[in-house]
Amino acid sequence: MGSSLSLIASVAILRSSINDFVPQEMQSFLQELASRFTSELTMVISDSHEESKNHLFHALMMYLGSNAFSTPSVPRRITVGKNENIKALAYGLDRNCKIVDTFLGADMKWSYCSEFNSALQYEMKWYELRFHKRHASMVRNKYLPYIIEMAKKIKDQNRVVKFHTTRGGRDGWSFKGINLDHPMTFDTLAMDGNLKQKVIEDLDRFVKGKNYYRKIGKVWKRGYLLYGPPGTGKSSLIAAMANHLNFDIYSLNLSAVSSDSSLESLLLHMSNRSILVVEDIDCSVELQNRQAGDRPSDHDKTPRKPQEKVVTLSGLLNAIDGLLSCCGDERVIVFTTNFKDRIDPALLRAGRMDLHINLSYCTFSTFKQLAETYLDIWNHDLFPRIEKLISEVQVSPAEVAGELMKIRNPKTSLEGLCGFLECKREAAKSSAPPTSVPESLEDAPGGV
Repeated sequence: MGSSLSLIASVAILRSSINDFVPQEMQSFLQELASRFTSELTMVISDSHEESKNHLFHALMMYLGSNAFSTPSVPRRITVGKNENIKALAYGLDRNCKIVDTFLGADMKWSYCSEFNSALQYEMKWYELRFHKRHASMVRNKYLPYIIEMAKKIKDQNRVVKFHTTRGGRDGWSFKGINLDHPMTFDTLAMDGNLKQKVIEDLDRFVKGKNYYRKIGKVWKRGYLLYGPPGTGKSSLIAAMANHLNFDIYSLNLSAVSSDSSLESLLLHMSNRSILVVEDIDCSVELQNRQAGDRPSDHDKTPRKPQEKVVTLSGLLNAIDGLLSCCGDERVIVFTTNFKDRIDPALLRAGRMDLHINLSYCTFSTFKQLAETYLDIWNHDLFPRIEKLISEVQVSPAEVAGELMKIRNPKTSLEGLCGFLECKREAAKSSAPPTSVPESLEDAPGGV
């Protein structure tokens, strides 16, 4: 043991002596000479590049940390941490640790180094990659781009979804947003099964379509219109979409935006991989259907000073589908309304509201999903009676869910729901309700 320590000390003294007495030019010459007799190349990735943040360095931190336990050569020292912006623990290499990553059958030997610069009072950090010379082209053209791509996926999957709102009385988003811990997912969303699957497939196709959108010359964004009576699940669907995509939500209240230029500024300050939500678009001042001759109703009119500006239809169209819309990638825009016919056709067309999703009153299929979620039952003797009642009355999924939540016992809960539906049927006999339209999904006019 003593001899080993003595040898280490001797090597350290020798290395220090070389640095002190051998000129830097000679050291560089010797290093270059030695490199001619080795089959390996070394690539250095520092934490900064040309006086700015080196994105490859930070991608490596994420990529190598995620692989720390999945390689045969597990590093001796691993850092671990978590903050409020990520879902799971994040791992990384401690300084002077090494790891071997295998890519396309080739060994990529990584080491993480750091050194404190006392003159600059700054800790310099860098990764060193060693690989065989014959793999140089593969590393440059495939391996490094692969690391950046995988690091983005890891970051996107681990990020916490945030909810942003417009600041009260000011044109800007809330500073950091709040964590969106909404439990709604497509698994728990009560919605017609076929329609739900089509929405999921459309979202997945959009997320995977970056190269396709670039190929056809379109901005990588997708617009949805959710319409139907109150309580039919529009907000729940938005939450399920955000959790499925792991996208932040930006809730835009147009009445709180003072002008078209303020709206443009808000959209410019949205992050990528986000959902812009504009609820009750038909109630926004100046945005009614011009062809139908609509005007804001009395309760929609807000007294404004003569000099006060508002968001106009033209300004909204330019913001979501003009040149400004290309300033951001992987964005979803969701509009909601209770009355689709009140929306101007210019907003309804493809490129603005690409997919129209009709969320109608509760069907028997939707009820069965609710019964499974709330009562853990898939069948019951009262189901035929409930199926008949649901076909005779117009009841929203929210109303049915509210009844099922009152009592946990399945039989008692279903009996209570039957009584509720029968009361609604009796109340509806005195008036002729509008015809119920089944849930559906439609492409926007002019859609591809």
